[in-house]
Amino acid sequence: MTQRKKQPAQTRQAILDAADADFSLHGYCATGIGGIVIRAELTKGALFHHFPDKRALAVAWVGERLGAGIDRDWIAPLEGAASLDALRDLCRLRCKELRADDATSALVAVAAETAAGDEPLAEALEAVFSAWRGGLAGFFERGKAAGWIYPAINPEAEAVMFVSAFAGFTVSVKTSRNPQARQLFLTAFEGYLETLRAQQG
Repeated sequence: MTQRKKQPAQTRQAILDAADADFSLHGYCATGIGGIVIRAELTKGALFHHFPDKRALAVAWVGERLGAGIDRDWIAPLEGAASLDALRDLCRLRCKELRADDATSALVAVAAETAAGDEPLAEALEAVFSAWRGGLAGFFERGKAAGWIYPAINPEAEAVMFVSAFAGFTVSVKTSRNPQARQLFLTAFEGYLETLRAQQG
């Protein structure tokens, strides 16, 4: 293992890369600092220079890596979207591509594992969930103003419903032995989305 003393930014990113891999695959509790150090090819001293403990590393990982992943996968694609069909198509893509180690799955998994008993992690997780809900609420609000979302909906409430449903789906994908589970969820979810569509004519 080598300590990259003269490249603090690169060292920090290498640590976060390793943490991203281990936390996403194994969860927070089952991941040890030793494994992250080995994966990053660093010393424990190098890691502790940037992060005083595993919790601090996890908080940074949630905010920087999972936050960026949710923005990339959910928020940014909707920023210029101008129809409910765009959200339907995005849901189809996310359902198809959902993996145990992607940002959505990792966010839900670490929340279920730690949020109730760890205040710093809970705050970091809530910031990411809040951004996700906010992006959706903004999308719904724009749709109401433009006339393609049903005018009586509450955008914030629908955003909570949406994120809660998709979070539950990520859990069920891991546990269900039904090979059709993804399609069944998507069919039901698309039905829900249609209830948000403004009536024409």
